[in-house]
Amino acid sequence: MFSAARILAIRKSKGLSQEVLAEQSGVSLRTIQRVEQGDTVPRGYTLQALATALDVPLEAFRPEPEAAAPAAETAAPLPITAAPSTLPDPQFLQLLNLSALSFLVLPLLNLVVPWLLWRKHRHEVEHAAEVGRRVLGFQILWQVGCFLAYLLAGLVQVVAHAFHTFIPGLYVGVFIGSYLLNLGVVIYYGWQLRQGHLDIYRFRL
Repeated sequence: MFSAARILAIRKSKGLSQEVLAEQSGVSLRTIQRVEQGDTVPRGYTLQALATALDVPLEAFRPEPEAAAPAAETAAPLPITAAPSTLPDPQFLQLLNLSALSFLVLPLLNLVVPWLLWRKHRHEVEHAAEVGRRVLGFQILWQVGCFLAYLLAGLVQVVAHAFHTFIPGLYVGVFIGSYLLNLGVVIYYGWQLRQGHLDIYRFRL
């Protein structure tokens, strides 16, 4: 069992505002407000995200034996001023991830479409803020990687030309390889999301 008073006390001891904690943890501001007021019971992933952002173990959120009852009594009279908490929507998280496949239609859509979805729903859908950041982080990394790969391919062709030779299909190979890589990664992490795993895209900007 977690203690809303302990989460509030730890955040203040770290000198963090609710807005900063929301940004660092990927948990929406409204959820943090309701958690600290005792109006909602956070799920395991939310607790883990808060613990990571505050740099404390999960056990630190448990109430102290002497302070457990007073904490509940103190939290009860607080007025409810926060908006409703974010709602779980696994299907939207899948859509957010699979929207990166729009690069198959037009380059850079893999950045534009996920960003639009993330920007519109990051405060409405549970875990959308963090999942969206992870999707966009990987897609940015992939775009940079593609640029460097084409640059390297061009350098290889220049060196080959100096030796009066040419490597056919090099650019096509880089193109196909990079697209298959992105396609495979998006599909794999889509399967991970279906299994309930939110720790996706570990390699990202």
